[in-house]
Amino acid sequence: MINISQIDEDNTKNHTSSQINKDEQQQTIINLYDSGIALEFIALQLDIELSEVERVVHSVYDKNNIKYPKNISIPNQSESVFHLDAIMDIKEIISVAQSNMWKALRTDPVFTSPFDETQEILSNYSNTKIKSIILHIDIVESTNLSMTLPIDRLSKIIQAFTQEMTKVIRLYGGYVLKYIGDAIIGFFNINTDNSYLHCINAINCAKTMIKVIKQGFNLVLNQYDYPEMGVRIGIDYGENVVVKYIPLETGLSKKNNSITIQDKGITCNIKKPIYDILGYTISITTKMTAYAKVDHIVVGQLIYDILSTEEQSYFSEVDIRPENWNYISDETGTFYKLYINRT
Repeated sequence: MINISQIDEDNTKNHTSSQINKDEQQQTIINLYDSGIALEFIALQLDIELSEVERVVHSVYDKNNIKYPKNISIPNQSESVFHLDAIMDIKEIISVAQSNMWKALRTDPVFTSPFDETQEILSNYSNTKIKSIILHIDIVESTNLSMTLPIDRLSKIIQAFTQEMTKVIRLYGGYVLKYIGDAIIGFFNINTDNSYLHCINAINCAKTMIKVIKQGFNLVLNQYDYPEMGVRIGIDYGENVVVKYIPLETGLSKKNNSITIQDKGITCNIKKPIYDILGYTISITTKMTAYAKVDHIVVGQLIYDILSTEEQSYFSEVDIRPENWNYISDETGTFYKLYINRT
């Protein structure tokens, strides 16, 4: 005999479980959005339709009559802190990067630029100071690669490297500031007194980058009998300033997105502004990277001090002679320490 009450109870449990899963997914979407992750990347990581992600974000913000945040603020550390590694499919990231390196060496792929998005973000902070985390990654012994490989092969490898590292930076909520040869400077714009979440995401971003290189790229390079690629990564935190440059182009005709001015018979077109980040943190991060071993991460003292005791155990202090490293901490007025990951 069918127990109707039991069926009702089971249906109630299934409905409740389904609602819990739906609520958890919605909260995950909002946490990711509030962490500065683009909607398309949220859809990719959660394996759901972009339209569903957009629906959730709109419904939550419209319901609470909240203006959509163009510049994301980070939740207080005492609140629910969301680590992006909790939903990252690292194996899939490595697999896709490896496939793209294969394609780069076998075909003539189209490489895209991330700088329009970066410029839009920075334009909101023109001529103001921002607190940000700077990440600098460069290829170790790239000279060896350039001496071993034909220039057309080397250029494809470097371009594939910058493209895939850019994707990883964006997946973890960061932006690419610039490419410098075989190096990349990225930033995690926090502009808040609480920097814990972005510190964790920046460090996890660096870990994933190294995994992509070791487990993805190098397997492809080995197949071609090319030298393996190694990287060093530096991460630091501090105050920087966003500066605006107005490029001038001399010419006889007005160009799109420009303002024409006349000076002594010469026509100059003032083009769209270009934004950049300048400051102590940028300088020190690029220099500290040199103290990292191959496929290791070096962080500055300000990053290290933000971490929990358990997270600090992942790093050990770098033994540096004062004559080689004479930077002083703005916060303590003492020798600025560096820390390198243990494994």
